[in-house]
Amino acid sequence: MVDDRVYTAIVLQGGGALGAYEFGVLKALYEQRPGFTPVAVAGISIGAINAAVLGGAKTNPVDALDTLWRDRLTVSTPWSRWLPRPLDASWALMGNPGMYLINPGLFVSPWTSTSLYDTAPLRWTLADLVDPVRLNDEGTRVIVGAIRVGTGEIDYFDLDCPGGLTLDHVVASGSLPPMFPMTSLDQQCYWDGGLFANTPLGPAINALERAAGGAADVVRELIVVELFPMKGAVPSNLLQVHQRRQHLQYTSRMNLDHKFFEKMNGVVDVISEIDAAIGDHAIRNNPVYAQLRGHRKINHYNVVTAALTPELGNAGDFSASAIDARIEAGYLDALNQGVGRVDSTGLRPGVLKAST
Repeated sequence: MVDDRVYTAIVLQGGGALGAYEFGVLKALYEQRPGFTPVAVAGISIGAINAAVLGGAKTNPVDALDTLWRDRLTVSTPWSRWLPRPLDASWALMGNPGMYLINPGLFVSPWTSTSLYDTAPLRWTLADLVDPVRLNDEGTRVIVGAIRVGTGEIDYFDLDCPGGLTLDHVVASGSLPPMFPMTSLDQQCYWDGGLFANTPLGPAINALERAAGGAADVVRELIVVELFPMKGAVPSNLLQVHQRRQHLQYTSRMNLDHKFFEKMNGVVDVISEIDAAIGDHAIRNNPVYAQLRGHRKINHYNVVTAALTPELGNAGDFSASAIDARIEAGYLDALNQGVGRVDSTGLRPGVLKAST
């Protein structure tokens, strides 16, 4: 059963078809913790789509994610079982009925087109699976990130946005150029947030710190699903070169290990000691100091890292066999790395050691 004194935030990277791995992790998490509801889920690109379905599902969130991946986003043909594996893996280049279609503008005025595909099908898929009201309730705060094309700045959107979080915000987070068109929001044009930061740790931690009204005596847990690990084998062919370059482009660019989180917790402890020692010092009226006092310790974290084979590491492969294999890999990795075990003490296997 879920301990109601444990507050969990989830971080989901972008990565195209690799997002099926994230579903596998989430499936294991929900199965192992009956009644589980995260306080926040922050996602970029395909992670934003998973986050929106998880936090705003019209039905059971795991069932909705299953529909998303096995029905809407899987690309198959009547001939898939007989096609050579490379051809089946490349079939999504012709379009994905649940996510994107070839941009008709390419055949009319290719010189004015800004994308290869049209993402109208993604809007239809999200509209079928996501309840806009639930997407904006306080049960699970959904946070998605997109980058302003004109300024290069990243914006994070959630229920506190004017008008609330919309499906257009989710689409904007996944508007990866040149494949997908930029998304216009509030007189700004947006591209995929993964171009700037593919691991939205900051917004997730901020939401986690605000949980329980900012109380210091509850357990806070952070779960990160890492689709693009920093470490990897040196490539030996062009396909591996492409995949390794992609991994380096979209990795978190920081070591998500126990030293990182211990450093954060150490800073919180020092601030707490200073606060107890200064009494009624005027510094308490300083807004920056007040902000520092508001930081909270992350009692437990778990980084579930996708160690996928080169065949499964192709982010553009939406074939049924690859989707199923990634879901299974994420599910088993999550179980093996202990995402199902946590209690209000914050102590469980791996509490001071990230899963790798």
